Amino acid sequence: MTLLDRFRAQPRQKHPDPTIRLAFVQEIPITERDLLAEIARDDGDARVRRAAVAKLMDPAALAAIASTDADDSVRAQANAMLRDIALEAFEGVAEAESLAAADALADPKSLAVVAKSATREAVAARAGARITDPHVLGSIARHAEHESVRRAAFDALQDDREVLSVALNSEFREPALTAVDRIADRAELEQIATRARNKSAAKRARTIVRERPSHSAPVTATHAIEMAVPRAARARRRVDRRGRTLILRTTIPSA
Repeated sequence: MTLLDRFRAQPRQKHPDPTIRLAFVQEIPITERDLLAEIARDDGDARVRRAAVAKLMDPAALAAIASTDADDSVRAQANAMLRDIALEAFEGVAEAESLAAADALADPKSLAVVAKSATREAVAARAGARITDPHVLGSIARHAEHESVRRAAFDALQDDREVLSVALNSEFREPALTAVDRIADRAELEQIATRARNKSAAKRARTIVRERPSHSAPVTATHAIEMAVPRAARARRRVDRRGRTLILRTTIPSA
């Protein structure tokens, strides 16, 4: 066999020209998972690997590429594919594949998107359970589509600022009311009463403020009493000085 014959017989995925390999990847059906996974893992050109990753529907293979590929853009593409599989952005994605993609995701932002937006409640819950960042948990508690996911995220919150944010900014009744019930600071409750996006949360905060006695009134009264004592003493001293002056004026003869 001549050199030209060997060149012609070479598989297109092994062609030395990356543009030929890239064109070949674009022709591969997405059902050819093993071939796409091999190219995505082994090709020497990042453009070719990225194109293969963009058609790969295997969560396990995508997870390996997302964690080990040397090129940032290839890893980002693998994470994007895992996110989209978890969200069932493609036709024919089974629940098992969505769950596997949620389990394989490592990017916190992608996990948050899945927790808030996944169609399947089980997938959203699986993604939410892997999040520990307080700010992200607060965002999920405010915005997740599924009530159970919002509740789980809120129950995991230990950050007072995020609890206040849920009370102020959540449009959903259940997490906003639960957040109000966890807040003890009167100033924060008054803020919720006037600014909360959820009307039920604002009403609950107004009720609590109205029924809860103010701790500032006794302090103010005590302070007033304490301030009154030195004022009375100063007044007595002024009266005493005036009296002594008057006595002196009446007893000392004029020259």
